[in-house]
Amino acid sequence: MKRIAFIDLGSNSVRFVIYEISKTGSYRLIYQEKNSVRLSENMWGTQKLTNEAMERSLRSLKAFVHMAEAMDVDTIKAVATAAVRLAKNGDIFIKTVKEQTGLELECIAGEEEARLGFLGVINTIGLKDFIIFDLGGASTEVTLVRDRHIAEVVSLPIGALTLTGTYQKGEEYTPKELEKMTKAVRNVIKEHTWLRNVKLPLLGIGGTARNIAKMDQRKLSYPITKLHNYEISYHRFHEIFEDVKGKSLEERKKISGLSSDRADIIIAGLTIVEELFNYVNTKTLVVGGCGLREGLFYDYYGTHYLGGNPIIDDILVHSAENVLLGMTKHELVHAKYITGLATTLFDELETLHKADNNARRCLITAGLLHDIGKRVNYYSHARHGCYMLVNSNLYGISHVEQAFSAFLVMNSHGLTPKEYKNFLYGKLLDQDQRSLGQKLSIILALAEALDESHEQFIRRLEVAIKYTSVALKIQYLEGRDVSVTKAAVEKLAKSFKKEFKKELEIEWTKARKEA
Repeated sequence: MKRIAFIDLGSNSVRFVIYEISKTGSYRLIYQEKNSVRLSENMWGTQKLTNEAMERSLRSLKAFVHMAEAMDVDTIKAVATAAVRLAKNGDIFIKTVKEQTGLELECIAGEEEARLGFLGVINTIGLKDFIIFDLGGASTEVTLVRDRHIAEVVSLPIGALTLTGTYQKGEEYTPKELEKMTKAVRNVIKEHTWLRNVKLPLLGIGGTARNIAKMDQRKLSYPITKLHNYEISYHRFHEIFEDVKGKSLEERKKISGLSSDRADIIIAGLTIVEELFNYVNTKTLVVGGCGLREGLFYDYYGTHYLGGNPIIDDILVHSAENVLLGMTKHELVHAKYITGLATTLFDELETLHKADNNARRCLITAGLLHDIGKRVNYYSHARHGCYMLVNSNLYGISHVEQAFSAFLVMNSHGLTPKEYKNFLYGKLLDQDQRSLGQKLSIILALAEALDESHEQFIRRLEVAIKYTSVALKIQYLEGRDVSVTKAAVEKLAKSFKKEFKKELEIEWTKARKEA
């Protein structure tokens, strides 16, 4: 077992995370903390970090080092970004950090900051072509991603703190100050013509992007509190922007979903996002909950556990299997086995359910994690599994697809009418999705029944779709007692007919014993 800590000292906040990596290579976040230190506050006249800002940051760093020691952390990796990078006394601050905390604080270049942000995003968001912006206090890193690789990158010298400090002279922006700031932001962005009119989704990381998602979710009474991979249309974003601009600081502090310690700099942050929307000419913003600190982790993990490649190929399967690696070997074998059976049945019955490949991936997710709820309570593991699946760190699928996968887990174990009605995350699913979910739940239930005894003795499945029936030929290993499995499978015939409108005809045949 290994514990690794990462510190991201930004211009506005300092973040601290601890990951635990097991001997099998599975990993989990076991601790995180964030403090608002405003390191770049009041530095823009002199280009120097103030004593007060440095003292605030040092107090947080000392506390984080103490926490790492208390939690038996093996290694700490600490980086600083734009505020330290741009400050004339940045080197002095780094030396002071070393003297007072023992930390080797590395000041990274804007391009490296963008690369690490990219790693945090590409390993947790299932997009191929898009534009990342990491909006910080003193800079905004913008990265054009093509086919899951960096095509262009730039560190823009504009951030929520710097713009506010430069253009807002009083308690609130005057119309002239706001117009001047907007024009300045627009001019900085326009210097990079590779961004013009590319019409790709924006993906925002950092506090401003997360607060946009929170405000939108509160307005919509969104049933899932998860911010990662949350989508916002330009229309909804623009409504938020106009609403925020029209309020005083005290009124902004009361906006549901907006952090009170960000209320004074949010207008500048939203202005940058608005101008990116317009210049890129896109209609969609995706919010990423993972950024630079996760990028630090994937950079380390890729080097030490993935043969040097920090970009994971199939992030959905990887993240699902990462959850699975915490199970026993017996549970892992069973989960992968029934997932294989479920996908075989899905493919064979495609003309009846007519589901696409996205639904197939949801079925794979549900198959791998169908028993995860047993960690909480065996007797209600379907309900617990549903909740855990929705709230697990599953990457590469949307919120709707994650809710759909959870629905499959819950429904495959016999959802009662009351539970069906009260399925909280089901608010994300329309009637067609629920109807498809009912069908795929039967497929998952059949796959589970085929390994009821957890012996993995089913060798082959053959499906023949007839006018009024479906013939399912099940070949099992000779010499095995299939009575328990037969009973479990045949119990589902009635439910199969209800969903697929065809009788399920089951034939059991023996396969030769393995040598």
